[in-house]
Amino acid sequence: MKTLIGIDEVGRGPLAGPVTVCAVCIFSEKIILKDIFNQTIRDSKKLKKELRNNINQTIRNNSKYKEVVKFAISSRSAKFIDDHGINKAIKSSISSCLNNLKKQGVNIYKIDIQLDGGLHLNKKFKKQGTYIKGDEKFASIALASILAKVYRDNYMEKLSKKFPDYGWDKNSGYGTKKHIDSIKKYGKTEYHRNSFIHI
Repeated sequence: MKTLIGIDEVGRGPLAGPVTVCAVCIFSEKIILKDIFNQTIRDSKKLKKELRNNINQTIRNNSKYKEVVKFAISSRSAKFIDDHGINKAIKSSISSCLNNLKKQGVNIYKIDIQLDGGLHLNKKFKKQGTYIKGDEKFASIALASILAKVYRDNYMEKLSKKFPDYGWDKNSGYGTKKHIDSIKKYGKTEYHRNSFIHI
């Protein structure tokens, strides 16, 4: 039973809302592969919303997985992204997640860390690997992707109740035609990324 940490981010490209990172430590890849993914790992964006939500609830609420999974989620706001850039926002969120796992008793320097896409850690993490489409290859990254996406989507749905004109409950802050048309009509909110909007 190999212990692994998987890290993924969601919300790199939207015009509004935070970027969100999740780091997941799984103490049994075999159990997660079998129970959660039924041996078929897929990118969270390709899963139906209902299935993502079910996986999220299972990990959070089923006591069986308290011993198998530890996770941390961290976000950086649109303002942080405007002030510091998207890459620094993601790095800062990753750092917060790893510190959180450390507080939960995870030895983050001794465990293999799997990162999706272009994500990297600093050199003091000797046991790290970055994998293109890692969320389709590794249970740790796939689970991190799902937990991060559900968390961020839920946040954007709540914001949508306050700002219903932008369709964030449907587009999660991405630059759909409706969203862009609404920005032109109603202007930007404090949750929009000024540095991403060029209209």
